[in-house]
Amino acid sequence: MTAIDKFIRLEAVGYWFEPGRQEAREVIVSFGDASLQLTSLRDVPLTHWSLLATRRIGTRGAAVIYSADPDEHEILEIDDPEMNRAISAVTAALSPSAKPPARRRWLWRGAVLAVLLAGLSQTPPLIYNLAATLTPPSRMAAVSAEMQDDLRAQFGPECKGWLGQRALADFGKKLFPEITPEILVFDGMPQSTRALPAPAVVLSRQVLENTKSPDELAALVALAWASGENGRPKAALIRALGPLGALRYLITGTFGQPLPEIELRPDGADFILARAHLQSIGASPASLRPLSEASGIGLPLPATTLPNFAFSDFETLRNICAE
Repeated sequence: MTAIDKFIRLEAVGYWFEPGRQEAREVIVSFGDASLQLTSLRDVPLTHWSLLATRRIGTRGAAVIYSADPDEHEILEIDDPEMNRAISAVTAALSPSAKPPARRRWLWRGAVLAVLLAGLSQTPPLIYNLAATLTPPSRMAAVSAEMQDDLRAQFGPECKGWLGQRALADFGKKLFPEITPEILVFDGMPQSTRALPAPAVVLSRQVLENTKSPDELAALVALAWASGENGRPKAALIRALGPLGALRYLITGTFGQPLPEIELRPDGADFILARAHLQSIGASPASLRPLSEASGIGLPLPATTLPNFAFSDFETLRNICAE
């Protein structure tokens, strides 16, 4: 029996502080395959933390505070003594007891490099897939923050009119009742929407003002969100590095500056996930059809008629940059 097997049925309530959010989210914490699984109180999977990366960074009263992020932007607070003992036992069992001798480390790195170079000469997708698999969510959150800074440098600060920002927040909560991704609006961005590697969607002011209905805007945002959920921004970012760049990223763990430009077009899986999400909140996915046709993707829609995505503050939201 491994250390994880011993605690596999153990669950506890914790408080998850996400990057960019001021308030903690109450979550269920449980053990997965070499990871801590974080689930909403409605049993919706939220994220997972590698147990190898999870470390104790402090306490608050009887609660223990953890982070899997080197910069500690994302933290988890647990006050259940049994869960805290279990995390301590499992992380101790998974962590190597001592560093191997320097000679052995360099031999190991040389062997890994040789294997990666051999794979590089044959199948670059293997390098991309390996880099994407080994990249933790906390790293993608940091990259998303860098991308937002790049957008601000290009187009100026995001639109933050008070009334429009409140309308945008209400729109996001209605479209995503469980987990609301960050939604930003920039003036002058050439793309209509943009998904970032962490849960975030960027809208162009121009496309927002030209959107004719809440239903149409919901489809645009849901599609960008679906691309992010399917990991396509992360995959596109790594592919943009090229095989050698992706190999360098595997070795160093950094993308370098400036970040590579990525061009992202939604695929069939993104449309299917967006359609399923709109149906799950009782909204019509009909506005996805023109988007799918423009992408050359056939998208079957339900025969039954669903209500449109009604939103009373739509005009305020459309003028978010004008305030």
